Amino acid sequence: MIDILKESADLYKSFLELEYEKYDAVIKNDINTLDDIVSKEQVYYMKMRGVDQKREKLVDAMGCKGMTLKEIIDTDKIKSNGELIEKYNELSEIIQEVKKINSLCKTLIEVRMHKIDDALVQLGEKDKTYSNTTTENKNNSGKSVMLSKKV
Repeated sequence: MIDILKESADLYKSFLELEYEKYDAVIKNDINTLDDIVSKEQVYYMKMRGVDQKREKLVDAMGCKGMTLKEIIDTDKIKSNGELIEKYNELSEIIQEVKKINSLCKTLIEVRMHKIDDALVQLGEKDKTYSNTTTENKNNSGKSVMLSKKV
């Protein structure tokens, strides 16, 4: 379990660096770099899924299926392994930092999208963009949908 947590922490540290690069690219409006980073993120997601599958198999083998890592650590099955707790805490901190930077990126992108929508309205071009006006999505009616530069 310690090895899996270490592998996860290392993976998330690298991913966190990529998230900071993404944040810088969003701030600088560097679409090419942002597009490149999004492609790299897909590789990380696949690696994360692989590590997650390893962890799930180990948890099943331990007879702890359905339990969280925190619950497993708190059980008598682990016997207060200090290194395991340390790796768990390290991974938790990294994941919290990833969530924080991801939230900042999301907020910044939403603000920029709002500014683009406002500019389109002022230019009278709002009606010439794709929009979310399906019956399923009444809450977002009128919001423009921006497409990838690859489209």
